[in-house]
Amino acid sequence: MIKLVNINENSGIPLVGSIAFGVIDRGSNVIEVRPTTLCNLNCLFCSTGSGINPVSRDVNYEVEVNYLLRWVKEIVEFKGEGVEAHIDSVGEPAVYKDIVRLVKGIKTMPNIKSISMQSNGTLLDRSLVDKLKKAGLSRINLSIHSLNEDLSKKLSGVGCYDIKKVIKNIKYIAKSKINLLLAVVYLPGINDNDVEDLIKFAKDIKCNICLQKYSPYKHGRKLKIKNLNWYQFYNKVKTLSKKYDINLAGSDDMVFEKREYLPIVFKKNEKVYVDIKAPGWLKEQMLGVAKNRVIMIDNCHKKLNDRVRVEIFENKNNLYLAK
Repeated sequence: MIKLVNINENSGIPLVGSIAFGVIDRGSNVIEVRPTTLCNLNCLFCSTGSGINPVSRDVNYEVEVNYLLRWVKEIVEFKGEGVEAHIDSVGEPAVYKDIVRLVKGIKTMPNIKSISMQSNGTLLDRSLVDKLKKAGLSRINLSIHSLNEDLSKKLSGVGCYDIKKVIKNIKYIAKSKINLLLAVVYLPGINDNDVEDLIKFAKDIKCNICLQKYSPYKHGRKLKIKNLNWYQFYNKVKTLSKKYDINLAGSDDMVFEKREYLPIVFKKNEKVYVDIKAPGWLKEQMLGVAKNRVIMIDNCHKKLNDRVRVEIFENKNNLYLAK
């Protein structure tokens, strides 16, 4: 059974350091805000392996909204003016019960230029879209990979996936004041024709569309397909862009600017004592805390509140892995 860990002010768990939850800064004006790891699908090609039946997972996380907003505010102030807060997840952000409060809270922050959100579209409806629009949401990046009922259901990994409902939601968003981007993963040999159908659909409802490359990851779900290399993929994008006279690279309002990184507090190969605060996202992993950062510790079997000495082997983007 998958355990749910609630992260709040009293948990003692900082919200920078883990790829699974909190706030991620990759050195630009865009920060990633991750309130939950929960997801309502089991997509066959999910890079993180999340879902109702997650891969290599014993734990899900959910962050209390006021605690998350406090950390977002501090980082937004550090990044300066013109920040985009992108609410994404290793799961599905719309699962998060306080998603509207999260958007509303971020909108009040002076340096915020825009707020975007990733979604698979299945949990959206007119009421939620209206509430998100009123709260200040600027754009929805909606993942969709086929308009075909059977194939879309198969790719989602759940029998309850309803493409008709998702299409209905897409059309409603397209007519709202929220910018819409269809995010399509190209799966060679599986959804070739579907990709072109989605491009025609995007042109018909006048929304943006982005074609993404399928990339298998160690802890994700993998499809047995003849995948393209990056050169082949970019040629595919170029060919389709020319054929349909459309930009398949994203939305016009997606503006990335280099910004100063949050300070890195641990060096690679540094040895540090950490306090164990929660089970890790992956199996045989625990979460440790030191210097107001959370550290993901591999092959760790210590108990909660134990103190252990670890060696940092990854620190890129303030995401810390140790052993």
